[in-house]
Amino acid sequence: MEYRPMIENKTEEGFYQEEMEVKFCQCDASHRLKLSELFRILTDIADTAFAFRGMDHQFLMENRMVFLISRFSVQVSRMPVQTERIRVATWEQQCERAQFIRNFCVWDTQGNALIEVSSGWILVDPVNRSILRPGQFEERFPGSLRPMPEEKSGAPDFIRLRLRESEEGVLQGADRKIVYSDIDGNGHVDNARYIDMAMDILPERLSSLSPEYVQVAFNREAMLGESLQMFWKEENGKVTVKGMAEGKDSFICMIDFEQG
Repeated sequence: MEYRPMIENKTEEGFYQEEMEVKFCQCDASHRLKLSELFRILTDIADTAFAFRGMDHQFLMENRMVFLISRFSVQVSRMPVQTERIRVATWEQQCERAQFIRNFCVWDTQGNALIEVSSGWILVDPVNRSILRPGQFEERFPGSLRPMPEEKSGAPDFIRLRLRESEEGVLQGADRKIVYSDIDGNGHVDNARYIDMAMDILPERLSSLSPEYVQVAFNREAMLGESLQMFWKEENGKVTVKGMAEGKDSFICMIDFEQG
C-alpha cells in the first residue's frame, strides 16, 4: 500500500486511518512495540472502522453478528518504538469464500511503510456459533462493505501452518491454563493473548529479537478454565508455536525473527 496523506475525517471510501503514539506500556524491554500490542492495535482499528460506519460491536451483536479473526500474515520492516508517532490504516480487500480479507498498513511520520498486514475474518452468529456467509452480511446491510480488491497488502500470502507434536525437534512447554485476564468480551481468549503465550514459551535469546515475518492461525476458541498444551520448534531461523486443547489446535503461529 502506498502512503496516503491523512484525511480530516479519517475515512475515504473503504479506507480508514488513525494517528497514534506508541506508549511505554505497549513496549517490551527493548522499547519496541510488542507483537501482541500490534495485534491489539490492528483488531481495535478494524472495529473502529466499522463503528465509524455506524456498525459498532454492540450494533452487530444486537443483529446476531460478530467478526472473529481467523488468521494474520504480517511483514515487518521495522517495529515502532516507544513514543514514536505512527499512522495505522485499514481497508477491506475482498471476500474469499467465508473469509473477509482485511488489510492494514503502519507508516512512520515520513511515510515509510513499517508493517504490512493481511488478515482473514469470519462472521459468526454469537448465539448458535454458526458461521455466516459474507453474502448474508451484504444482504442485511447493503453497501456497508467497501472492498478495494486492487489495494493488496505487502504481506506474504497465507500458508497452512503445521506442527506435529510428535515430530523431531518439537519441544513441549508447561501447560497454559486460561485465566480471567485472558478472556475478552466474546467470552473466549483475546487473540493478542495467544501471541503473548507464544512469546512467553520462547527462550530469551529469541524473544528479545525483533520479528520480521509472522503468520498466525486461530483455529479453536479457548475458554476460561481450559488448559493449553504448548509446543514449539525452531528450524532454519523460524519458530513455530502452537497451543492445543482437548486434542485440537487452538492456535498456531510462525515467527521469523530478524537475525543479527
